[in-house]
Amino acid sequence: MKFILLTILSTIIIFFVWNIMKKIFFTKFYGNLPPRPDTHTAKSGKVEQKVKWDAETVDYEEVKDKESNN
Repeated sequence: MKFILLTILSTIIIFFVWNIMKKIFFTKFYGNLPPRPDTHTAKSGKVEQKVKWDAETVDYEEVKDKESNN
């Protein structure tokens, strides 16, 4: 029982220490990187410009195979 409580307490302490260290050192090491453009929004904007959406583009028809008619 003592081992379980010690493990839980150690895990909680390590978690909080890790978060504090990350807040301190993350900005120092990664603060100088240039911001990267969001590629997802850039690609979706191109798709919306090329495709004109209407109700018919969403609908689908079930196509029967020639072999299934026999």
